[in-house]
Amino acid sequence: MRFIAALTLSVFIATIAMPSAPARAMSTSAEISQGEGLNKQIDRQSLLVTDPFLTTWVTGIGGKLAQYRVRQDITYRFTVINSNEINAFALPGGFIHLDLGLLNTVSSDDELASVMAHEMGHVERRHVVTLRQKGNLLSILIGVLSILTPIAYIFGGYGGDLLFNKFSRQDELQADQYGLLLMSRAGYDPRSMVDMMERLADLQTLPESKADRAFENHPAPKDRVSHMLGYAALDRPNADQLTVQALHDEQEGRLSYAQARLRAALKVRPQNPLATQHLAELDAALKPDVAGAVAGSQQAFQQAGIFDAGRRDLSMQIAEATSATKSDGSIVSEQVKSGRQDLASFFNQLQSLSNAVPNVGEPKKEGNNLSVAIAGLDHITRDINGTLDLTSDVQGATPGLLDDNLTLLREMAGPLRDAQPSAKTLAQLPYYGALIASVGTSSNELVRSTDHARAAVSMGEDSVRSLNDFLVALNAIDTTKGDIEAKDMPKVQTAMDKAVAAWDAVLAMAQRSQDGTYAAQTRALSAQVTLLDMTSSRTRYTAYARALNFRFPGVALPDYDTLLSLGVPAGEVACAAWLGYETKRPAADLIREAQATGRTCVDLTLDKQLMAESMEIAVGLVYQDYIDKPHKI
Repeated sequence: MRFIAALTLSVFIATIAMPSAPARAMSTSAEISQGEGLNKQIDRQSLLVTDPFLTTWVTGIGGKLAQYRVRQDITYRFTVINSNEINAFALPGGFIHLDLGLLNTVSSDDELASVMAHEMGHVERRHVVTLRQKGNLLSILIGVLSILTPIAYIFGGYGGDLLFNKFSRQDELQADQYGLLLMSRAGYDPRSMVDMMERLADLQTLPESKADRAFENHPAPKDRVSHMLGYAALDRPNADQLTVQALHDEQEGRLSYAQARLRAALKVRPQNPLATQHLAELDAALKPDVAGAVAGSQQAFQQAGIFDAGRRDLSMQIAEATSATKSDGSIVSEQVKSGRQDLASFFNQLQSLSNAVPNVGEPKKEGNNLSVAIAGLDHITRDINGTLDLTSDVQGATPGLLDDNLTLLREMAGPLRDAQPSAKTLAQLPYYGALIASVGTSSNELVRSTDHARAAVSMGEDSVRSLNDFLVALNAIDTTKGDIEAKDMPKVQTAMDKAVAAWDAVLAMAQRSQDGTYAAQTRALSAQVTLLDMTSSRTRYTAYARALNFRFPGVALPDYDTLLSLGVPAGEVACAAWLGYETKRPAADLIREAQATGRTCVDLTLDKQLMAESMEIAVGLVYQDYIDKPHKI
C-alpha cells in the first residue's frame, strides 16, 4: 500500500460511520453523510480542477441530466480531478467525480453525458450503497484512492492489493440501461453511448492504455454495445427519432455527425422534408465554396507575386520543419527513456518512506495543531500525486504528439505537389507560412516540456528529504490525545512549512511541463482546424460561428467582414473564443491583442497563466465537433 493511502486510512477509518443495518435500508440522509465523508477525503488529497470552461461544461451537462433523475432525494455534485486517467466514479449520495483524462478523451457533449449518466445510474439504482460490511466499504475507499494515484499506472503491478471493489456485471449493465434512458430524456443522442463504448474498446487495444485499470472489471465494451443495441432508445429507431437526434447534433455544431444521422433517417423514410432540408443546409456548410475560394486566393497570391513560386517556397519550409521535428522526436525519445528511469528512482525513494508514516490519529478538535499537521500532509500528498500524474502525462504524450506534427506536415505538403491545386488548397495557402511556423514552435515546446518534466522529478527527489524531516518530527511526538502540544508545534510547523514549500515548487515545475505540452498540442490542433477550411466563404463561416457560439456561449465573435480584415485563420478564432470565455472578453479584441505583439492566442494563454489543457480540450472539441461521425458497429 502506498504510504499516502496508509495515512489516509489511519485518519479516515475513525471518522466514518459504518451502517449496522443492510445497505438497502439505509436512509437518504445516512447515504449522503457517508458520501460526504468519502468525498471530503478524496478531495483533500486530489488536485481539483476549477477552470471556468471545464467546470461549466461538466456541471451544465450534469444539471441537464439531473432534471430527469428518478431520485429527487439526491442532489448531484460533480467534481473534476486533475488526473490523466480515463475514469469516472460515483459515491453514495450523488457525488460524481470525473478525471481530466476522460474529458480529454470524449469528442462531444453527448459522449460525456453518456459516461455521467452511467455513473448517475449507479446512484439511482443504489449500487453504491449495497455494500454491507466494513471491509467492503474500506475497499471502496482504498480502491478510489488507488485509482486516483498515478503510481499504480506508472509502475504496472504496484498497487495490485488496492483493487477497486467494482460493481457486478449486472450492476454495470443496469447502469448502462438507466444511463441510456436518462441521456435520451435529457435530449442527448443515445447513439453517442455506443460511440463511447467503441472508443473505449479502441483504447483498450493500445499498450499501457489509461482506460485499462479503470474498466478492467467492467463487461467488455463490445458486450456492452450488444446489450445497449437491444434497448428501446437504440433498437431500430424510426425516421422521426433519427431526425430529432440529428437536429440535436446539428444544434451542438456536430455537423458531420448530424449529416450522417440525417442520411440514415432518409434511408428509413426517403420522403422526409425536414431531414431533406437540414441535410441540404449541412451539405452546403461542409462543402467548400469553390468559386469564392479560387477567386479570393488567386487574387491574394497574384498580388503578393508568389502564386507558383510561393508553393515551392512553402514546400521547402515544410521539408525543413519536417527535418527539425524528426530531430526533436529523437531527442524526446531519449529524454522519455531516461525520464522513466528517473520516475522509477523517485518512486523508490517515496516507497522507502512508507514505514515512516505515523499513525497520527484523529484531531480532537477541528483547527487544532494536529489538524494543521494533517492538513500539511494532505497538501504534500496533493503535490506528490499531482507531480507524478502531470510528469507521467507529459512523458507518455510527447512522443505521440511529435508524430502527430509529422503527420500534419505531410498533410500540408500533399496538396502542394498537385499540378492544379484545389479550391480548398488555394483558400488555405495564405495561412501556410503561419501554420508551418506554429508546428515548428509546437515541436520545440514538446522538447522543452519533456525537459521540464525531468526537472520536476529531479526536484521531487531532492524534496523527499524535507518530507522525511516532517515525518520524523511527527513521529517524535505523542498525538494519541488528538492534538500536538504547544511546546512541540514549532518544530513540527518549521518542518512542515519547509516540506510544503519544497513540494509546491516541484508541483509548479510539473505544471509548467504539462502546460507547455498542451500549448504545443493546441498549436497543432489550431492548424488542423484551419485546414478544415471553415472561413473560405460567408456560408461556411456562419456555420462555424454557430458551432463556436454553442461551445462558448456569451462570447462575442468577429463577423465575417471583421474576420477577413483581421486575416486570422479559423483555428485562431476557436482558441480566441475559448480565451474569451475564460476572460469574459470579445474574441476579436483578444485576436488584436495577440497580433499587436506578434503572438498567438496560445501565447496569450501562457502569459495569463490559464489552464492550457482546458484550451486544448476546447479547441479539440471544436475540431471533433466538425469531423466526428458515428462509429460503425
